[in-house]
Amino acid sequence: MTTETPQHAPPQALRHPRREELDLTEILCALADPNRLRVVAALVGQPPGSVRPYSWFGLPVGKAGRTHHFRVLREAGLITVEQYGNRTAVSLRRDDIESRFPGLLSAIRAGTAPRDTPGEPATAQAEGL
Repeated sequence: MTTETPQHAPPQALRHPRREELDLTEILCALADPNRLRVVAALVGQPPGSVRPYSWFGLPVGKAGRTHHFRVLREAGLITVEQYGNRTAVSLRRDDIESRFPGLLSAIRAGTAPRDTPGEPATAQAEGL
């Protein structure tokens, strides 16, 4: 007997902390890593409700490292991660973060330098440097 998987499988359930469980210490620890800060800064610069695949961020790490960084961000409550089979989508928990820690996302936006668009090669890499 063969079972077919639907093309658009429902998202797998991952634990995300509730709004009232968000802890500033955990959030700041998660943001202490430059790769994770880059992810959140990129999402802050997107329109509210934007959803991006892992690959869009172009993190300079392998698959295991990428998975680790997104897990840390999810467990801290900064992002929502939805898995659809082998595809994963990420969005910023903008309303929850602003509700618990007003001004935090503005500080992240102001404190991070603009970079090349995630998902595109860095200028130096594109030039072969």
